[in-house]
Amino acid sequence: MKRRSFLRTTLAGTVAAGSGLTFFSGCRGGSSDDERLRRQVTAAFRRFSEVWDFNDFWKRGNTMDACLTFAGAARTRWPGDAEIRKMQEKVTAMLRDDLAFFRRFDLSGLWADDFGWWGLMALNARRHLLHEGEETLAEEYLHLAGLCWEHKVKYAYDATPDARPVPHGCRNGDAAGHDKGVKNTVTNVLLLLLSSRLYRTSLETPLEGADRYLDMTWRQWRWFEQWFALEEYAYLKRFAGGAGLVQERPMAFFEGSDYQDRGHPPWEEGWTWSGDQGMLVAALTDLLLLRKPLQRLVQERYPDETFVADTFSHDVEGYLRTLGRGIRQALVARADGLLREAPFTASFGPRHGNDYVAGRGILMRYLGDPQVRARVPHEMKEVLHRTARAIWTTRDTRNDQFTAEYTSPENDRLYIQQFRDLWGKADEVYRWELKHMDEQQKLGVCQAIGLDAFGAVMRT
Repeated sequence: MKRRSFLRTTLAGTVAAGSGLTFFSGCRGGSSDDERLRRQVTAAFRRFSEVWDFNDFWKRGNTMDACLTFAGAARTRWPGDAEIRKMQEKVTAMLRDDLAFFRRFDLSGLWADDFGWWGLMALNARRHLLHEGEETLAEEYLHLAGLCWEHKVKYAYDATPDARPVPHGCRNGDAAGHDKGVKNTVTNVLLLLLSSRLYRTSLETPLEGADRYLDMTWRQWRWFEQWFALEEYAYLKRFAGGAGLVQERPMAFFEGSDYQDRGHPPWEEGWTWSGDQGMLVAALTDLLLLRKPLQRLVQERYPDETFVADTFSHDVEGYLRTLGRGIRQALVARADGLLREAPFTASFGPRHGNDYVAGRGILMRYLGDPQVRARVPHEMKEVLHRTARAIWTTRDTRNDQFTAEYTSPENDRLYIQQFRDLWGKADEVYRWELKHMDEQQKLGVCQAIGLDAFGAVMRT
């Protein structure tokens, strides 16, 4: 309770005066603000290096992805710093351990989204390793990314044209086929983003069969596009001011619909997750960058479909504006300017909070990307800075461990009402139910959320 009381005072001062943001000054060249940020960054990484080595497949892939983005941002900001140099060396050692960790698993026991998380991390690992001159290990991670894509497509993609009201898409089932899973947002946007990132990689280095990644990028875009056009199902749920958020999964309740499954995990009406928003704005940004290759692909392989470049760009940019406004209006509290999770029990737990707690970090990871940030409201830069400050302020000062909560109950209550007024539904949830979560996993995931926040700050 003392920590939460201290937070109320600190955040109130930050919002009122704005002076609390000075430790994220854009100044370089050894300024006191820049040096303070560098010390915080190295402390955050030091703690992550103590808690990252836990035994959970998807969480480990996601937290290492956060670490890689963070470490890359630190290297760019302080290229000649000795401590930052040691950080890069430590990350390389972590990646050697992670590859051995991956190879211990029977891939038939993994879920479709597991392959997405590891595939994206593997591409970031390759980038880091090439910078470090570790070409052999970089090649192994590139192979791993392709392997993850192949397994995701083989075991989870619905190649049949039968699903109603929208065909195809990707199920979040297990590779052994014991559970088909549901076609939720996370597994579909992971396949879209992994496909687009693999194709973008092929533009830098030759990849065999690169057009298959571009083809899946197009197919997954069409899955989302068709769902977004069906406004009666509100998969992309819009609200005031041209804003909207994508829901946790598309649902359509009519006889013969293939989108009615309320399980895996249990569905809650209106449920939306912060992590989905981050990955989707990143994937839509990729689509704009791949406009010309997509146009060629459609002309060559889909003669019955029409691709008008200007119309395509207009549509994608429109969805980006809608999501950007939705993130700003619905996932940022007016009371304190901090980024939050949408208030749904399905996310906070107790059953699956240990998975969904990572969402805010994932969102900040992608909002920190300059190409994404250019397409979302400019106020998000200040939101990222304030949120990182709150995460730092509420850490355990004994070891610089970040926590799942970095907001005050008073402002949480105001935020829940804010969200309910916009969205039409919200649960009275204030704390993450993580008591059943393995302790080291909790420490690693929470620390990675902070790395995502600081990584975004360094890139802004």
